[in-house]
Amino acid sequence: MFWARTKPTSTRDLLRAEHRLQRPQGRRLLPWAALLLAALLGGWYLSRETAAGQLQRQLAELQARNAGLSAELEQYRLRQSEDQAARQQLLRRIDELSGEIKKLKTDLAFYRQQKPGKSPIPGG
Repeated sequence: MFWARTKPTSTRDLLRAEHRLQRPQGRRLLPWAALLLAALLGGWYLSRETAAGQLQRQLAELQARNAGLSAELEQYRLRQSEDQAARQQLLRRIDELSGEIKKLKTDLAFYRQQKPGKSPIPGG
């Protein structure tokens, strides 16, 4: 334990009627300063941990939301590919039917050019 140091007193001071206690120079402030520093560091650490906890919760929420949005995006992509395949199939079917219509129109034009008395089928 530290003992307070006092100044050596002169005999004149001892002979005076008043005796005053002398405070140590700066030694009493050291424990209070250390306690204040410890409290400040503790508060800073606590606020940092609280902020880190909030950031961890926010990160978890954002990751969950991101996973949900990724699943939704995958569904949209699947629907889009299905729609594209259906569209291509319909376009092929339209092309086939257009070709058939063209062929039927050609056949119709051929039959209309025939004379009414003649049959295009031999023997008929």
